[in-house]
Amino acid sequence: MIFPFLRIAFCICLLLSGSASAIAQPPATESKMVFPEKEWTIAAPKSQQIDSEKLQSALAYLKSHCFEDGIDEVMIVRNGVCIFAGENTEKVHDIWSCTKSFTSTALGLLIKDGKCELDSLAAEIEPTLKPFYSDVTIRHFATMTSGYSAAGRSRWEDENSDWSWKPYAPEKPLFEPGKKYAYWDEAMIMFGKVLTKIADETLNDLLTQRIFTPIGMGNVKWNTEGVVGGHQICYGGTGIQINARQMARFGLLYLNRGNWNGRQLIPQAWVDLATRNQVPLSIPVADTDRSNVLGPGAYGYNWWVNGGQLTMPDAPERTYYASGLNHNLCVVVPEWNIVFVRMGVDGNPKIGKHNVINGFLKRLGEAMNDSP
Repeated sequence: MIFPFLRIAFCICLLLSGSASAIAQPPATESKMVFPEKEWTIAAPKSQQIDSEKLQSALAYLKSHCFEDGIDEVMIVRNGVCIFAGENTEKVHDIWSCTKSFTSTALGLLIKDGKCELDSLAAEIEPTLKPFYSDVTIRHFATMTSGYSAAGRSRWEDENSDWSWKPYAPEKPLFEPGKKYAYWDEAMIMFGKVLTKIADETLNDLLTQRIFTPIGMGNVKWNTEGVVGGHQICYGGTGIQINARQMARFGLLYLNRGNWNGRQLIPQAWVDLATRNQVPLSIPVADTDRSNVLGPGAYGYNWWVNGGQLTMPDAPERTYYASGLNHNLCVVVPEWNIVFVRMGVDGNPKIGKHNVINGFLKRLGEAMNDSP
């Protein structure tokens, strides 16, 4: 469904949808933002008002909650300057569910272009959704509140399943849309198909032209399966393969509210909304065997935020992050002008990623407070 009037209305509607406090930005540091060209600018922590010894203590804490990959794929960037890079920051691999935040970015661009809106009915775009999901909107998919379920069992549940990655046969929903929260990739895979139809190109092609190339990420592989309208369908919830240096560029773009060295690549209004809670804390987590992730109060439009039952009390209030299996993270701290990336293929931390982020940022904050 095409909505040509939305190009003009986009920013107005988004800005009016929340209170002034909901989109107010925290004060930035006084240092000028630097944008990497071919390579990152690298400098000592003290050049960015961070105590080196305290930073090492924070990194030691982080390493103690990692497995074999440790902090080899960690990057810390302040004001656009890299103050720490691990030994393997050029290692390319899947970032798993961090991909969801890239899918969110594609959605923001499509809304900006007037091709859909948050309350567009997904079934008007993808007819197979009509029997069971006539009331599901784009917003429901982006907030994990669609209740979407596909026939069969995924290979995450059963390695011998014939379901594979093709949930194009929707079955009875898990719950009424908007009434509960269920974090599950079936919905994101269908979301990827819906967005591909709206874009009339692959999501990778869309982001390559509009985001990846302008910010210097270079070639990005995004796993696909299936074709719609002559275009391959990128997995909406997983499958992007990049390295920590590329991920940090994506985080820096969001830190700067969609602006890259003077070019507004993503609408500021979308960045602000996507990275704030969009799932009321009052919404329950669905009681299913497919999801027990605590998203209410802590989930934006496919971004995790500081709040809800995943509150990080020692981290700045506006902290938000992309999160993927195997302890893959892209953490953005607007109050501090910091982007923190941790990548690996070594498993999730035992105490939970949000607790690790909280503990790390607590120590990083001490390094800033104690710096000369």
